[in-house]
Amino acid sequence: MTDLNIRRSRPDDRDFIFAQATRLASVAELPWHSGEDVLRFQRRFMANTLARPETECATFIAETDSGDRIGFVHVEASTDSVTLEPCGYVSLLAVVETALGQGIARRLMDAAEDWARQQGFRLICLDVFANNQRARAFYARQGYRDDSLRLTKPLSDQKV
Repeated sequence: MTDLNIRRSRPDDRDFIFAQATRLASVAELPWHSGEDVLRFQRRFMANTLARPETECATFIAETDSGDRIGFVHVEASTDSVTLEPCGYVSLLAVVETALGQGIARRLMDAAEDWARQQGFRLICLDVFANNQRARAFYARQGYRDDSLRLTKPLSDQKV
């Protein structure tokens, strides 16, 4: 997509960002958690993440020339778990479903990586739901590699 603008977020972008929570939660596919629990987690995570001081993070919005918002990324300062050095962390990335596959996520990630470089970070990392194969393939194409993997085992036969 060539008629795309990537800009820093403004307060009036908040509703658009939070409107993506349902879509972000829908890719989790964690059978040991109810869909409503995952959605509550997603909303809570987004609220906490976006409450960080602007000096420690940046949110970028992708919009068309006509001003339609079609995606966003949030990147923040973090700490590498191995070296304890400061690093960048992409905590949120979403593109509206109708705009998938058009290079928007890549452009948003470029903005996040540029921000992290400007902060002087050597590394940037992110988390992704393990079964989100589309996202994992996208990140692999961008040069991201597995660093750690969290495993979960339900201790009950109950299905939610």
